[in-house]
Order: sequence, then structure tokens, then C-alpha cells
Amino acid sequence: MSGASLKVIYHDLYLTDYPTASCETPSRVESIMRVLGKDYPILEPSPADEEDILLVHTPSILESVKREPDLYSAALMAAGGAVMAAELACEGQVSFAAVRPPGHHASPDGHWGFCFFNNVAISLEKLIYNGKIAQALVLDIDLHFGDGTDRFFAGRKDVEVANIQDNHREAFLRNVDRALSSHEYDIIAISAGFDRHVHDWGGTLTTDDYFTFGRSVRDFAADRCEGRCYAVLEGGYNIDVLGENALALCRGLEPTP
Repeated sequence: MSGASLKVIYHDLYLTDYPTASCETPSRVESIMRVLGKDYPILEPSPADEEDILLVHTPSILESVKREPDLYSAALMAAGGAVMAAELACEGQVSFAAVRPPGHHASPDGHWGFCFFNNVAISLEKLIYNGKIAQALVLDIDLHFGDGTDRFFAGRKDVEVANIQDNHREAFLRNVDRALSSHEYDIIAISAGFDRHVHDWGGTLTTDDYFTFGRSVRDFAADRCEGRCYAVLEGGYNIDVLGENALALCRGLEPTP
């Protein structure tokens, strides 16, 4: 088993067939786990507590998701997977959380785009609330602007949100490096969308680019924040390439032995 120092976080609840758009299906996570399950040890998370959700979302959003029990169970487990990844990162353990539903379009008082709770925002806010970190960077590489994450952390000095929105490969990778070098951080959280791939909706990045991106994050984290970084799944809809793209990112993130 290669890359044993990187862990994959997964739970069968991520395969729940809750009502959503036709493209955001359980087969997304299935395609990823068929690949990552061969190379990495799998950790099973616990669901997030309601108190965790309320660090980011209003009670009305919590109650609205709770009205759909199957969706609610999956969404709590997705947030729990991100929380587990963040906690592991604080211990110097890199992980990829293969969660579903995604989260970066979920704002404090609203959600859309297949997202219900903002997994990355919840995971970081819990670390901050518990005094485990003081400065964080969110690198969102999804094709779509992570408006929910951006809205929650707007005006904050302790969390920088970098939505990388370039439509050209070279500019995209340059701006990832620029975001990494812009400030000092205690931790880096990746909103890992894969829908910018050449065979997905965005038509921009190659599979090798995800490796390059992961390696840039790994090297920065190793040099500047004691290796603390983690990735949480967002978009990516072509299941023929999704698993290989996730694998490329994970291989890039693997810590140096």
C-alpha cells in the first residue's frame, strides 16, 4: 500500500441517494474510492455535532436540512469528515476527505449548488473556536466560485479564502503559488473540486496539474506550517476521470518520508 502517510476519510453514508441534481450522484464518491481504496488506508469519521454546524450556519438552515432525514444524516457525516481531516492536519497528518454532499456553496443563511452545510468552513471554524489555530488559508480549486465559504469568512483577518478562478493552466498554477506565498498560515484547507479538468465541465486542467497543485501545497505546508494541510471533496462530475484526478492530488500531498 503506497502513500501510507496519507489517509482517506470515507463513510458509506456518502453514498446516500438523497434528492439532488442528476450530476451530483453517489457514483462520484464510488469512482473515487475505487481508486483511492487501493492505495491508502481508510478512516471512518463520526458525524458533526449540531453545535459544529451552528458555528457557521443559522438555526433555520440546520432545521431546513433536518426536514430531509437521509440528507441530514449524510450532510452531518460530510461535515464530520471535514472536521476529522482538520483535526488530523493539526497533528501533522495529511488526509483527503472523500465526502458528499459538497459544501462550498453553503453560506451562513443559505445553500445551493448541491451543497447544504459548508464542510470546510465548519472544520476551520471549529479549530479556531477551540484555539488550535490562529491563521488559515482556504484554497478553492473548484470550477465554481466558493461563494458560501467566501461569504462566511468575509472581513475576517484570521482566514484567507483564495478562489482560484483562472481559465488557463499556467495562470491557474501561478495563482495557486501566489496565494500560498501571500501570508503566514497555521493550516491550509483545500476545497478540492475536480470539475476544471480537461474532460470535465471546465476543460482546463490535466490530471498531472492536480499532482502539481498538491505538491505545491505539500511543500509550502512542510516549510511554513509544520505540514498542516488537508483536502475536502467539492465538485467533479466525470466519473471516468474523477478517481484518477483525486489520486493525483493525493500523491502530490503525500508527505516526504
